[in-house]
Amino acid sequence: MALDLVSIAQPHYIPGYTGHCPEYKYRIGDTYGSTTHKILLDPSVQHSERLVLSDRTADDYQIFRPPQTDIDVVNARFRNGDPVYKHPMIPGYEGFLPRLNGHFGQRYTVAATEALSEYERAQLHQRAARNQLERVVDLQAGKGQPWDLADRFSATAEFKLPLVAVRPECAGILRDLPMDEPKLSPPSHSISPYFMDNEDSRKYIKKGFTGHVPYGFQRFGESSKKLTNSALCDFSSNYRRRQSTEWAPVNVVK
Repeated sequence: MALDLVSIAQPHYIPGYTGHCPEYKYRIGDTYGSTTHKILLDPSVQHSERLVLSDRTADDYQIFRPPQTDIDVVNARFRNGDPVYKHPMIPGYEGFLPRLNGHFGQRYTVAATEALSEYERAQLHQRAARNQLERVVDLQAGKGQPWDLADRFSATAEFKLPLVAVRPECAGILRDLPMDEPKLSPPSHSISPYFMDNEDSRKYIKKGFTGHVPYGFQRFGESSKKLTNSALCDFSSNYRRRQSTEWAPVNVVK
């Protein structure tokens, strides 16, 4: 009787378990075992129907690799005319096996069978999608009869397959015709403010510039925009004057 008072009723999570327990953080004032016991039995809590910590010795649950379904898929591929791949794959085969690089931790025969089964299922899925698309094209062209409601909607759809209408700007690409395009002018922001015209309203240096401003050391009492504009105008005028006089090429006349 004394042991029943200190023991925790089943089911409950073992104290120290660090996995997820739904709504555990919203319940306080009780031990971990008692709280998880109440959570597991509370019908209002959203949790799995199976317990995380269950008794594995009660049944003979085992996992067989590869599954029988994968073996049947690979053997069906062999019966359909593939003479290379067949279960079981003999270890040491150095040929190509599709999807084998994505399987790890298993024997070669198991990994090869599961990879081939995955590849064959993907091929069947793509083949079914392609057949369905071809059937929709035939239905919209009036070459068949609809089988169900989905076929009726496909046959009477607004957009007919194959879709050939494109955007007007892409018409030249599909028809392989040359199209005249306007030449791109160089961007205006590539012009340095040092060499802009003096009448240009953008001829100034933005506020916060910490570099050298030519002819700006002797100007005071103006805003940054007016000060830098006046300094740059003086710099450009002086540069062009010296370029036309002092730096002009000299012609030697005999």
